[in-house]
Amino acid sequence: MLEAIQPAGVEATFAALEQVRSANDTKQQALALSLEKAHDEAQRARRQYDLADPENRLVTGELEHRWNEALERVSEVESELAALASDPITLSEGQRHGLLSLGQDLRALWHHPSATDPLKKRILRTVLHEIIIESTSEPPEHLLQLHWQGGIHTELRVARHGVGKHRRSTDVDVIKVMTALSKVCRDATIAATLNRLGYRTGTGKTWRAHSVANVRYRYRLPNFPKDKDWLSLKQSAQQLGVSATVVTRLIAQGTLPATQIVPQAPWIIKRIDLDLKVVRAEIEAVKSGRRRSRCRCEQPELPLARLGQAGEEQAVSSFPETLCSETTQGDQ
Repeated sequence: MLEAIQPAGVEATFAALEQVRSANDTKQQALALSLEKAHDEAQRARRQYDLADPENRLVTGELEHRWNEALERVSEVESELAALASDPITLSEGQRHGLLSLGQDLRALWHHPSATDPLKKRILRTVLHEIIIESTSEPPEHLLQLHWQGGIHTELRVARHGVGKHRRSTDVDVIKVMTALSKVCRDATIAATLNRLGYRTGTGKTWRAHSVANVRYRYRLPNFPKDKDWLSLKQSAQQLGVSATVVTRLIAQGTLPATQIVPQAPWIIKRIDLDLKVVRAEIEAVKSGRRRSRCRCEQPELPLARLGQAGEEQAVSSFPETLCSETTQGDQ
């Protein structure tokens, strides 16, 4: 609607400028008429006083009082007219620029605090004749046929929630994070991780273990104690018999594939990847305290990725170093 009436908005701005310019003249004309009327009333009150019998003091006193009131009214209108003539209504350059800006940006005018809902409804009823809505399930959306005043018809598509969805549903990104973390974390750990990452429930509250459990049950997400195919960084270190620092280094250098669904989230490692030959060779070298030479410049740059449950691939690490280096003893 704002786009459709944009040209009219500019015209309305110039009309407002013209209205402000003529406001002073209009008020002056009204005061001039009021002054003329006040003079007529004062003259009539004087004639009535002159025609009264001087001996009838009760009548003459009342007529004199009315005459004085009429003269006071004349004086008041003359003062207002003089003040208006000395201080005319004019627009400063800033006010003029502000009005022009509002006419060119109707969206700002529409969202202005002074624009009330009844005013907005009045504008919509002025420019729109009717709206015909048709809803579809696939894709879930509303198809609006807008019939404008003047006979022009336009079409607008608005996405809507599918069956069983509402505005308080859990965010899609939260479902993805929870799907990955459910493989290696308990509900309390998932809740703490989601809170640390700044995610909130559909109702805007912080996550708790029971709310995580409800979402897992609703979306049939993996259950950590029953899923033995995935390990956390700490569990992988225990499985390999080394420290978590060694496992972190193996992930960073690209030896051990791992997934991190979002930054700062726990690493997720597939159990079978712990049996990779290169991983076992590194672990044996660490345990034996031997130096294991590796020329990184001879290895291609391979980003690590793991397909999540939803089938989305995420690169989690890369091997940017091109200089030859070797591990030192005492990594364990």
